[in-house]
Amino acid sequence: MKKVWFVILMAVLMSSTCKKDRSALHFDYDGPCHCGVENPLEELDWLYTMAEDFESSSQWATISTCLYGSAQQGFIVDPCVQCADGMQSLFDCQGNLLGNLGGITGIPLSEYDIDPSSVCEIYRNYPDTAATLTGKRWQLQRFFDRETNSEEMPVQGSEPIAFWLCFHDNGVVEGGGVNHLGGNFFVDEEYHIHISIAATTEMYDATGWENRMLDALNDAMVYHVEYYGKSMRIYYDMNRKWMDFVRVD
Repeated sequence: MKKVWFVILMAVLMSSTCKKDRSALHFDYDGPCHCGVENPLEELDWLYTMAEDFESSSQWATISTCLYGSAQQGFIVDPCVQCADGMQSLFDCQGNLLGNLGGITGIPLSEYDIDPSSVCEIYRNYPDTAATLTGKRWQLQRFFDRETNSEEMPVQGSEPIAFWLCFHDNGVVEGGGVNHLGGNFFVDEEYHIHISIAATTEMYDATGWENRMLDALNDAMVYHVEYYGKSMRIYYDMNRKWMDFVRVD
């Protein structure tokens, strides 16, 4: 009888240790059931092992839930977020690799009929430090459409055009290009940035790029921001698109 209780006690201790280790991941999942489990990161061994490997990686990585095909559930894994031409990978619930997305050789989300609005990040191995964006000048580098895997650079002829934003500690955001841009912003508890910005001068923008940036910033009022020290990415259009900026001072 003592042996039975010893076995049960060891099983409980091992279970508790496993649960403690898994909760140490940098992201707590509180979304709906996905792939038949309440917490994919904890309950799908292959997914947890992948996240655990990312914990010791020097590259920034993310795991997101998604719907593909005829509303089938799966995961999009980005093993190198800061890689400009890096690909994402699509997995089914069993951990089978279905294909690669984006990058130079990957294919658009639409090829797998992935619903962009269903893509929800459930893990990352780096902190989201959107609140540290203030006091820096950020210059627009490109617009990127993740559905079509296409990018556009703000240029006039063959010359790049400098459009910039600056977020101040007092909640004021301003920018420049053709016109002076001004407005307000705040970062909420989930590290999403809320922006209200418009042109405060009325010079005609013959290039159209400045208006395009304004349209993107005023598309939904709430944006997911990723900040990497010298670069910043602002997602818009329900995360289907983003704008990349680099720090210039």
